[in-house]
Amino acid sequence: MKSFVKADEHILVDMTNMFNSSEKMYYSKEGYNSDMVFDTQINLMYIYSSKTNQPLFYKLLNGNTREVSGFKNFLIESGINDAILIADKGFYSKANIKLLENNNLQYIIPLKRNDNLIDYSKLDETQNSYFQYEDRIIWMNQYDIDGVNVKLYKDDKLKAQEQKDYLQRIISNVDGYSRDKFNAKLSQFGTFAIITNLQEHKLEDIYIKYKSRNAIEQMFEGVKTILKADVSHMQKEETLNGWMFVNHIALQWYYVIYNILAEQKLITKYSVRQFVTELKEHRAVLINNQWQEEVMIKSTKTMLEKLKIYSVKSIKS
Repeated sequence: MKSFVKADEHILVDMTNMFNSSEKMYYSKEGYNSDMVFDTQINLMYIYSSKTNQPLFYKLLNGNTREVSGFKNFLIESGINDAILIADKGFYSKANIKLLENNNLQYIIPLKRNDNLIDYSKLDETQNSYFQYEDRIIWMNQYDIDGVNVKLYKDDKLKAQEQKDYLQRIISNVDGYSRDKFNAKLSQFGTFAIITNLQEHKLEDIYIKYKSRNAIEQMFEGVKTILKADVSHMQKEETLNGWMFVNHIALQWYYVIYNILAEQKLITKYSVRQFVTELKEHRAVLINNQWQEEVMIKSTKTMLEKLKIYSVKSIKS
């Protein structure tokens, strides 16, 4: 796997879980996950490159292992020195931050919107700077509180969407939603706050790095839905490792296809799943000791032409 790691790449790291009920593997332990399910599970830690849009390196960990405790050894094993842990909103705690700092690890961690460190009055459009991210205007500011530097952002487009969603729930009489609660949350809509030890980076750069987490989440979605790897039925460590390695290769090919679709600006027209479904129906047959392609259906041919991928007319043995 080290052959895929290039110098000076911006590397992102995260972890997800796979459920496994085997009592024969030390990997399989009861552990916490974001869905608050405490069944026996195996943790999967991945290093992902946002520059190449490729998963590079993985490691299986015990189900009761959290990111911080497994992170440093994982980096040593991979040979990567500049990885950044981009965590989810449930990760922040003083203990976790201390552990990261003690191990000289880089991190970007979002705060929950009700965290006491967040001061929404610091977002003042008459004074704050802003930048454009894709088609969105992002307001930004930073301040220090209780010895912690907080970077605060507001996305106007997200704010409008969240307000609309909340008000529609009030109209639909959804329990827990009211005008009073809407008024109380008004300053929070469209915002998020980050703490990080990348203090030499600009506010805009921190935001862009944080948004790269979406790519990691898409990768794990690919693991769990496309590769059907959200549950492992393996009973031995040897078979588990073999199964996971095959999944890793498949996931890399998933991103090869994804990048082809993205480069041709066809990612909104064709999904990776559709690409695979189309091509797995196209076959070659052995006739007189020569491999010949069967007739390609029109939809597959159209897709390949749009992607500038041309079918080989004859495949020799």
